[in-house]
Amino acid sequence: MSHQQSANHQEKTTAGITRQLFNEALAAFYRENDETALELFLGILETTPENLRCHYLAALCAHNLADEETITEIRRSARRLNPRHPYTIGCEAVAALFFANYERAEHLFLLALHSLPDDIDLNIGLGILYEQMGAEEKSAEVYRRVLELTPDNIRARISLGISYALSGEYASAFAEYQYAKKLDPAVENPHQHLGRDYYTDGLVSEAAEEFIQAIAEEPDQPAAYFYLMDCYKRIGAIDDALDIYELIRERFDDQPEITSRLFEHFRMFPEAIPPLERLVKNSPHNPELLLRLSQAYQETGRIDEAIATLKKALAHEPEEAALWTMLARLFYQRQEYQEAVAAAERAVQLNPQEQDAYALLADALLFLGRVEQAEKAAKELEIVRNRAWQRYQQKFSGEEDEPAD
Repeated sequence: MSHQQSANHQEKTTAGITRQLFNEALAAFYRENDETALELFLGILETTPENLRCHYLAALCAHNLADEETITEIRRSARRLNPRHPYTIGCEAVAALFFANYERAEHLFLLALHSLPDDIDLNIGLGILYEQMGAEEKSAEVYRRVLELTPDNIRARISLGISYALSGEYASAFAEYQYAKKLDPAVENPHQHLGRDYYTDGLVSEAAEEFIQAIAEEPDQPAAYFYLMDCYKRIGAIDDALDIYELIRERFDDQPEITSRLFEHFRMFPEAIPPLERLVKNSPHNPELLLRLSQAYQETGRIDEAIATLKKALAHEPEEAALWTMLARLFYQRQEYQEAVAAAERAVQLNPQEQDAYALLADALLFLGRVEQAEKAAKELEIVRNRAWQRYQQKFSGEEDEPAD
């Protein structure tokens, strides 16, 4: 094989791998697995940085994951490649959506769709915009349009169901969830999804009935048990709630990584502590686990343990300003104001935009009688807040990086 033939073969192999990765990323996106999809899309952009569709999809995943930094980087990269391409305009639309400038986002999505009216991904972005706006009828119309083009698009099926549920059309919502489940058995149980819709709308008794059905159909899935337990608590059926709690302990005690997050979600911090402690014991150097355990200790008033655990997290992430802010708050709660001042000062040193640290610094200094320094910290906080508001206004309006539309 000649050098040129070898190069051509390598190029084709690379292109084939990239196509496979893109299909995997797209499948993850259409199954609402945005975290996996984003990771794959960003990996593809490392080898094929000119792929603007990949830029747009990565930006949309980053929006769904509340990842402002990635949105900003993707948007700028797309603009450098081709500021007028529909997918670049889609990136601009996602940025506007992230900062809740709905009018601008809608204009940009429609502008991109004018060039690519049947593009599935741009239509899904427009549907997400309308969902976020609370325009259920518009979002349903967009998702129906997507499903006319691709009837087996799972994300569109589920999103259409959510739009129906938000409009109070629960039977129609359930039908879409059932359709999605037939397409992919790994999709959330339809009764559980409908139960969450009822739960969100405050229809707790109706939600409980759906969660009972979900448990009957998929008894090894823990989330429905937690929701059912909370429903019983809300309607005052305490004995039933305790029975479900005992079931959770019996069935899922060997899944601390799942039960800990569900206990945290329902703010059951005393119950979250044992599984978190087990996880930390197995992974003692994991900063994210240490932080979660520290927060659980704090929520239950175990401040000494919260501080000790947070210090372990800081040993692995010493440059993380938010951790120093949390440490300052814990010292403040323990009325150790000198230590609170030191931790807050370290936080603002690492991140001059850390607003909570300035507030804690000012309060702790007041308790120490250092009035002038407290006033200075309060003034610095006001400056930081004003600058943050100005930056938000610039981002909201798109003035930071105006698109060429």
